[in-house]
Amino acid sequence: MSSSNGNDWAKIMGRDAYAILTGLEVLRADPGLAEVRLAVTPQVVNGHGSLHGGALFTLADYAAAIAANLNGGPSVAANATISYLKPVREGWVTAKAITVRNGRRMKVQRVDVFDSQGELCAIFQCGAMTVSLPNSGGGPA
Repeated sequence: MSSSNGNDWAKIMGRDAYAILTGLEVLRADPGLAEVRLAVTPQVVNGHGSLHGGALFTLADYAAAIAANLNGGPSVAANATISYLKPVREGWVTAKAITVRNGRRMKVQRVDVFDSQGELCAIFQCGAMTVSLPNSGGGPA
């Protein structure tokens, strides 16, 4: 995993119990950039045999959260949208997040999600608000 900043992503986002439960794997964590992947397993498919939309949303949201939280202080999601472009039935999906705006109070992340063949299968965008947290050394709850 790549990380070039002084803030260890694991201190900020690594205790996310839901990300751990769903099996998300962080490949890159840098200010404004993140890459996270998820294996398509029987535990994350829907009744049609393709990756569940909620699992794909979780993957994209977590990548966006890492990019935002490593880029200027603790942040929480304010809004999010996703466009599902094609079903994924096997292999891995990889979310590549980039911060496209890093304002004083609001950040905007775009996340492109690719299947194992490198084809775009979803586009996610979200806004995150910079917040003050009690005991801010531990990151968001």
